[in-house]
Amino acid sequence: MNYPPWALPFLDNLRESCNIAASARAVGVSSSAVYALREKDADFRTSWDEALEDSYDMLEGEARRRAFEGVEEPVFYQGEEVGRVTKYSDGLAQFLLKGYRRRKFGDKTEITGADGGALVIDDTARASRIAQLMALAANRKENEDIT
Repeated sequence: MNYPPWALPFLDNLRESCNIAASARAVGVSSSAVYALREKDADFRTSWDEALEDSYDMLEGEARRRAFEGVEEPVFYQGEEVGRVTKYSDGLAQFLLKGYRRRKFGDKTEITGADGGALVIDDTARASRIAQLMALAANRKENEDIT
């Protein structure tokens, strides 16, 4: 399929910005126009997904750089810059570890039975809990449809 003249510049911008609306604006089209082309053209959709993956890789690289190499920031005293200091991001390092090593560093939830022992559920309790969860899900769905 022949793409409109804005399509390839849009993909280039998306690869750099990771922002669909900003990329559409940068090439002078609406977000709905880019989504429409994505919907009807499988090759464009694939290129779009690849551009976003490239962009996510750049974001990950920047997060890694800030976590381990740091960012140099000015130090001021009485309104004048007197030096510079490198600041590292422990939060980004933790975030990366959670992503790469979820099993070891991810958030953990443990459910135990009475006195910290094994959780034992009989068939009646299991069926009752499933019914409760289904009712909760139906209630949430109903509330979503209202808003």
